Amino acid sequence: MKKINPSVKMITVMICGLVISFHYSIGWNVLMIVTCLMLMVVSKVDGKRMAYVLIPATLAAASIYMAMLVHGDLEGVKTIGDEANFLSNMMATANIQDATAIALRIYSYVFLGMLFTLTTKEQEFIYSLMQQCKLSPKFAYGIFASYHLLPMIVREYRQIRLAYEVRGMGLALWSLKPIFPALVHTLHWAEHLAMAMESKGFDERKERTFYLEMRVRVRDVLWGCMMVAIALCGALF
Repeated sequence: MKKINPSVKMITVMICGLVISFHYSIGWNVLMIVTCLMLMVVSKVDGKRMAYVLIPATLAAASIYMAMLVHGDLEGVKTIGDEANFLSNMMATANIQDATAIALRIYSYVFLGMLFTLTTKEQEFIYSLMQQCKLSPKFAYGIFASYHLLPMIVREYRQIRLAYEVRGMGLALWSLKPIFPALVHTLHWAEHLAMAMESKGFDERKERTFYLEMRVRVRDVLWGCMMVAIALCGALF
């Protein structure tokens, strides 16, 4: 999976996600989840990173499951006075199937997202967008700059808070005072970066060569067709 072209991977995942939004068969969702899990296991994805994503996803799926189980079909609920008999509604077979299908749909989205994010390098993805999807180099390098500036912004924010504490000026966790000087420093860094790129002769209108060339190979197309075929077959049959 890590050698699949990122642009092909992104388009394939988007198509599969679109198919999921129109169909919520239990069997098909299970098939898609198992397929994504097997691909990530073969790609040797870190299990801890998967667990960090699955914990909040499980909470979301469980809450939606219980909501659908209790309130899925209020038309068929018998009422006693002014209160609905939710116990009989929870035991309804249709409600259990619908709740399970909706909960598994959440997992399908999550596993498709993990299949893309946990097997794709950020640099390869941006280069692929430039070379295969014709993304503007100015926009692409802006994304690179923002991505690499984030750790510097966090470090600057912590240093500013530490400076306030050294002066005996304790700040609340939600205080906005350190944010303004951090933003000012960020603007200075962005300006210096733009000047450095111009001094190196950066011009987005000219043809560029790439140190890392991304190509669409036969295996990329075959993998994309396989995933789309699984999605379509599961939705149709």
